[in-house]
Amino acid sequence: MKSSTMFRTTVSAALCLTLTSGAVMPKQALAWDWLSAGLALFQVGAEYAYLNKQVSYLDNKGRDKYMGQIKDKYGINTDPVANAMLARIMTRLSDAVALTDDSIVKKPYNYFVNNDKSFNAFCTLGHNMSVNIGAFEKLNYNEDELAFVIAHEMGHGQKNHPAAGVKRALPVSIVAALYASQNRNTASSIGAALVSTVGTAKWVTKPMESQADKLAFDYAVAAGYNVGAGAALWQHILEQNGSKSSGFAELFNDHPTSISRRNNYNKKITEWSGNKVKVNEENGLISVAEQPFYTPAKTSTMSPQEQAFLIAGNLSSVFHDGGQYEPVWTNSENTLLVGEQPVMGFDGVADADAVEKRLREILNSRNIKTAANVSVESQPRSMRKRVEAIIKDK
Repeated sequence: MKSSTMFRTTVSAALCLTLTSGAVMPKQALAWDWLSAGLALFQVGAEYAYLNKQVSYLDNKGRDKYMGQIKDKYGINTDPVANAMLARIMTRLSDAVALTDDSIVKKPYNYFVNNDKSFNAFCTLGHNMSVNIGAFEKLNYNEDELAFVIAHEMGHGQKNHPAAGVKRALPVSIVAALYASQNRNTASSIGAALVSTVGTAKWVTKPMESQADKLAFDYAVAAGYNVGAGAALWQHILEQNGSKSSGFAELFNDHPTSISRRNNYNKKITEWSGNKVKVNEENGLISVAEQPFYTPAKTSTMSPQEQAFLIAGNLSSVFHDGGQYEPVWTNSENTLLVGEQPVMGFDGVADADAVEKRLREILNSRNIKTAANVSVESQPRSMRKRVEAIIKDK
């Protein structure tokens, strides 16, 4: 209706111009111009309707065939550790996604480890996903951090970003050529056109990235992964690339964006803890209940900041789950715990006893006890009795 009205308005304007100016506008020429424009618009509409049909096929019934094209392009890596880790992550994340979005049950993800050595991962049409072997290697096979990488890709998949991106960004010339061919292999041709760019950010907008980041946190944490692993991941990316914009960082835009993402995930650590746990992004100092707790020392594989985000993520879970009243202790595997929640490993930590003592002092401090007294009545009956007993013992 709107197009018809616009057409009539434009024609009326043209006739008015002819009458008032005295210009002669041949009827045949006018009719031919509008007919050509109308036919062109009709063809463009038909081309994109055809594209939608083929993309829908690749996204659903044809997704396994499309996955075959991707595997042919990138190659299947058989590293047993990487493949076992990817399977474990996908199982846990899929279960977490299903808690809020049962579409994953109807269309579970296809996935594999590919041979590319760069720091990358991607999710494309049909819930088809792949992680470069380079991502495993450059993250030192850290499962918590890899889970955030993969959860980010699942965020794209769950919100149908790949299909939206293809329809938005596929060159018009390719669309026109595919429509003109009108053959049974068009879907395969579209797949082939996409495979060459499937590992880039060309199809993804910044709003899509932001949405996938948020979902990554929700999915990974619901799956039981470290709350601080998102910040640790982006810290690692920043340190790997320095001032460069390459590899995995390029997939997610530029260097300042990586800093922003690290900082946003760091805020998530604090929020998850009820504002009790914070990390200084510059030096890695972890504060608990406004008191300085610990600054990790640099190791051969991790900076103080990357370690700090992971330790703080564990402490954040302590507070989120109400476990700050549990005993602080070190088990036989040289791991510091609060109750049953692991906090950090003590291997290579010279002052382990002092670290354990410091955390105990903070959790036994007046600030924590006062918070416990204030919040007891808001807890379930079973939790109230448990907290009251702990406070009484102290």
